[in-house]
Amino acid sequence: MLPQARQAGFDGVQLDDASRSPHLASLSSSGRREVRNLLHTYNLQLTGIRVDLGADGLGPTVDVDQALDRIDRTFAAAAELACPLVCIDLGRLPPAQRIVKPKPKVTAQMLGVLILPDPIQATEPDPEPHAPTTINPAITSHWQQAMGQLGEIADRYGAMLALSSALSSFAALSSLLKQIDCPWFGVDLDCSGILRDEWSMDEIFDTLGQQVRHVRARDAVKGEDRRTKPAIIGRGDVRWRDLLSHLDSAGYHGAVTIDSGELSDSQSGAVAGLKQLKVFLE
Repeated sequence: MLPQARQAGFDGVQLDDASRSPHLASLSSSGRREVRNLLHTYNLQLTGIRVDLGADGLGPTVDVDQALDRIDRTFAAAAELACPLVCIDLGRLPPAQRIVKPKPKVTAQMLGVLILPDPIQATEPDPEPHAPTTINPAITSHWQQAMGQLGEIADRYGAMLALSSALSSFAALSSLLKQIDCPWFGVDLDCSGILRDEWSMDEIFDTLGQQVRHVRARDAVKGEDRRTKPAIIGRGDVRWRDLLSHLDSAGYHGAVTIDSGELSDSQSGAVAGLKQLKVFLE
């Protein structure tokens, strides 16, 4: 993988500490030295280590201590490899609390003089605002405790955590981050995830733009009900020029990692994606 990455023109790589075979966390010191030597040989930076905790993440149905132990060992490996960042998909998160605001009443002044009858009579009555989303306090407490322990691990190693959730909304991720005051927590921005979310790109960056610590460059074709199909970067529906402009406005200067793992030919997809990203950056 490393020689191909260098030959294709990549400046760095992100290693995946796969949940089914946590090889990085299990490597001996000599094994980690070998990884460092290979990175040096091919003049590649290790931009991060990715950890996928599965669908339930750190939720109440999993052995949190076991998951945190695995994360701790991943941080230890990252420290020995001089890797500044660990990216974690937290799995399914508690939903964000939400209140639907009533629509403003339509007045003649708003509609203009072309409306002849009383416009208020022609409009439907305003709906009552919905009650906040009900969240089990025990689940909230569980996540706060788990995230607190996660923050302690990051603090002990002095390394940044970029967090994401492929199974939850950006609103849910934002809500969780607001509950835990940890300077080591940031956002791992999954570009294709923007297509599946209720929030627009503007809303995502208005809320989380300053917290982005890593960009996971993936593209997809958007279908009905926010379903997506993986695509090579530039051949999907992600608005890359707008996205890069938002990142620039947010002052982001970190790594942009092309993730082509869901494509049928991941190696060719990564190379094609890199070429297209360079075009967008011109």
